[in-house]
Amino acid sequence: IGFMGAGKTSVAQTLSKSLNIPCYDLDKEIIKKIQIPLSDYFDKYGETQFRQLEHQFLLKYYSIPGVISTGGGCIENHANRAILKETSNVVYLRANFETLHHRINNDKMNFRPIAKKRTTEELKALYMKRLIYYETCATYTIDTDTLNTQEVSDRIIAMI
Repeated sequence: IGFMGAGKTSVAQTLSKSLNIPCYDLDKEIIKKIQIPLSDYFDKYGETQFRQLEHQFLLKYYSIPGVISTGGGCIENHANRAILKETSNVVYLRANFETLHHRINNDKMNFRPIAKKRTTEELKALYMKRLIYYETCATYTIDTDTLNTQEVSDRIIAMI
């Protein structure tokens, strides 16, 4: 878990390969189902509808052995936080807002519909709002500001 730009997708893929277990990226699984980009889905149906869909996918995958990468806002749903708290190894990939903002702005995929319509100040407020949720759901926390994907993956393996 973690805010957008923390490295959730990249770390989950690396961790999956290192441990030879499946990887389920909730955003990618949702895209497979809806067959349109997330930004288009957000524009057409809104964030509330997306969060309901995200919850259904978390329910589907959380009990299957493997690595799950959630979306950054997955933790805003109380039911999702309850599910995550039941899970034994929830890793919060933490980074300071400046690092995350830099990563978001340099994202070539433009895969973040939440960020696309918000100012820097609004994104920072969202980041601050979500911090307590990440912290209370996490079994482990890793600061990703200065680490590459492999280093984060190696630390997770050492922790679990």
